[in-house]
Amino acid sequence: MDSSVFVSRTFQFVVVFVMSLLFAGLVVFAQRAEVPLSPDRESKPIAVPPTKQAPRANRLREGTTFKDKHVFFRQINDRTVMYTTHDNQIFLCLENLHLERILTATQEKPERQFWKIDGEFTEFRGENFVLIRRAVVAQAPVTNAAP
Repeated sequence: MDSSVFVSRTFQFVVVFVMSLLFAGLVVFAQRAEVPLSPDRESKPIAVPPTKQAPRANRLREGTTFKDKHVFFRQINDRTVMYTTHDNQIFLCLENLHLERILTATQEKPERQFWKIDGEFTEFRGENFVLIRRAVVAQAPVTNAAP
């Protein structure tokens, strides 16, 4: 066997091995992404649900619209997650100008944590996503405290 062929095949093996390790590391990193449970409890993170899961029974159909949904948002890596305050549902947001304005306002004034939004649900690979059509700053939700 020629030495240049041996070096070439060894190099190919090393490249494939290193790429496999990098891919495995990215998969593990993506599975460990964590987000806060609510704006009031920053120290208690929960894991973002994986996208490859059994279809949920409460999945909403493509085109379902909603009005005045009380929510807050969190950034996870390069995506934004919307949390509903009344039923603790979690949805990934589709990027648009409304979402950009929400994120800018929240960064400029952190007290702008809660929003009332109108929008539409979309579906992709068994998961729902949110497309925001209108957003207004809202007051913090009132919790029912026991007397």
